[in-house]
Amino acid sequence: MGNKYTQIIMSSMLGLLMITNVADAETYLNWCGEEWWVRSGTGNPGGNYWSSSSNNVWIDENQKLHLTIQKVGDIWYSTEVDTTSTDYSYGVYKWTVSSPILNLDPNIVAAMFFRHNDANEIDIEATQWGWICSDRLSYSAQPNAYQSAITYDSPYQNATDVTYSFDWEPTYVHFTAKLSNGTVISDWNCTDQTSIPHVEGGVAMQMWLMNHLAPINGQNAEMVLSDFSYVPS
Repeated sequence: MGNKYTQIIMSSMLGLLMITNVADAETYLNWCGEEWWVRSGTGNPGGNYWSSSSNNVWIDENQKLHLTIQKVGDIWYSTEVDTTSTDYSYGVYKWTVSSPILNLDPNIVAAMFFRHNDANEIDIEATQWGWICSDRLSYSAQPNAYQSAITYDSPYQNATDVTYSFDWEPTYVHFTAKLSNGTVISDWNCTDQTSIPHVEGGVAMQMWLMNHLAPINGQNAEMVLSDFSYVPS
């Protein structure tokens, strides 16, 4: 009787340990030579639910990274990936996006950025900020400098294979967006010394919902990234 009781207790403890390990498991991806942590849980920006499911975030057979906004059951899920390394600093950051992110639903934000904390960020954000007639692309160097880059009626709103980049140096942050043929569709040089970060941090990409509001069109959405690179100064 005692041996059977001991076996039952040990089996139960092993089961709890396995459940704990599953609950504590983190999701990681290797893409463009970097290791990325895939976010899950709830939280800001937007008070969103974040999914690390391979149905929501994945790398396809062509090595393109997919981040999505998806409704699962009754819940809309956002997605985010962050570099596990946090030693990024001055240099040139480039993302090539295969999908047309300048025409997303007004409640969706597609973001590519450097982040140390909320007061030290460099952001590229494709969004209309909840308003259908708002500009479609914005740049910011936290905490102060901001620039609208692509207007709501831009002829480039359906562009694909756009390279979004910024060159970050101690005295400026220079943002550009280029079509695959080299045409520059936006260009801004931030020289506001109160907004230029001087600390190391990580890189992240997000697809999220404004204030966790469902897309106005009620449809899932995705951002497909075909490349990322960082060349330190």
